[in-house]
Amino acid sequence: MFSRPRTVLLLTPSSRLLGARRSLLALAESLDPTRWRPVVCGQSFGQLGEECATREIPMRVINLGWWRKGKYFLWRPFAISRLASLARSVAADLIHCNEIYPNPYAVRAVRNVPAPEDSPLANHPIPVITHVRLNLKPKMIRKYDLGSADRVITVSESIRDEFEEWPDRNERVSVVYNGVNLKEFQRSRSPQEARKLLELPEEGFIICAPGQLGPRKGGDIILDAFEQLVPGNPDIYLVLVGNPHKGQEKFADMLRRRAGQPRLSGRVFIRPFTEIIVPYYEAADLNLLISRKEGFGRTLIEAAAVGVPSIGASVGGIREIITPNTGILVSPENPQALSEAILRIKNNGAERRQMTDLAFRHIAQHFSSHVHTERIMGLYDEVLAQAAADL
Repeated sequence: MFSRPRTVLLLTPSSRLLGARRSLLALAESLDPTRWRPVVCGQSFGQLGEECATREIPMRVINLGWWRKGKYFLWRPFAISRLASLARSVAADLIHCNEIYPNPYAVRAVRNVPAPEDSPLANHPIPVITHVRLNLKPKMIRKYDLGSADRVITVSESIRDEFEEWPDRNERVSVVYNGVNLKEFQRSRSPQEARKLLELPEEGFIICAPGQLGPRKGGDIILDAFEQLVPGNPDIYLVLVGNPHKGQEKFADMLRRRAGQPRLSGRVFIRPFTEIIVPYYEAADLNLLISRKEGFGRTLIEAAAVGVPSIGASVGGIREIITPNTGILVSPENPQALSEAILRIKNNGAERRQMTDLAFRHIAQHFSSHVHTERIMGLYDEVLAQAAADL
């Protein structure tokens, strides 16, 4: 038994409050302080740093650089050394990479980071756990040296399947679904109040689709389906919330041009990314996640927590979140199927209410931050115990 809370150093390659960093923040805030003390380490302070400061979560900044970019090649030894120094200074018991990108630095840094003296691993290297949140090709698994991590966490069975070549996959790859903070994501406004706040139409059926304005999130498919609905449904509106990734600006501009065409003008609203996303769920009657690829699908559990049903593309982790009667799955790349599913929910209030209730119960049982955090802490304990047993 430890006489103190153990320390986990949480590494993140970005401070933008998108899904991966929101998951990190929820975890850091939810850890049992008698068991685990989080220290967040990012490449910049940014939005995540501001939230950590507000929530009194310790944060450090180290510019590790991007492992796969040649311009950082000569920087690597210095970055590895700085990371090792940080881990020693905070008396880290293990490192948890929130995404795959810091993993090559972490697995090298820990070679020079002995566990604290009161740890069963004293004078031995601390373990590394790495989170995989997106679909990977085998070459990515190799290039980011995931085989050197002590444990890999995937956010869905779909992603876990991509490690099928590992002979010890069952022992080293664990599925832990993301969690949503049910207190943070709860309704505090009526739909009309939220719509007024966001300057959206106060009447009518509003569809919300939070997500990056890039091809992967399928904004073009959503617009194709919505265009089919416009002629016969004068009370229907669509809100896209997000920004493009670097290099995807042309795709985002295409979506904006389409939204500005006469037949869609005043019916489609494209709003920039915001970390204050709850009002958009409060304003919505329906949430969409029509991704071409999706490791998990965080907006589905956020919407359900606020009380909004979802339609999702039948891909990746989305299929593990939406179950029968908790939402609707549609074939990917199929605007016709999507438009029919939207009309089904719009025109059947009783089914929509039942779906909303069942979705909330489902995510409260399987996808709450409490369930997520308990599972993660259990894995931390398990990895430390296994490392001690292997000495």
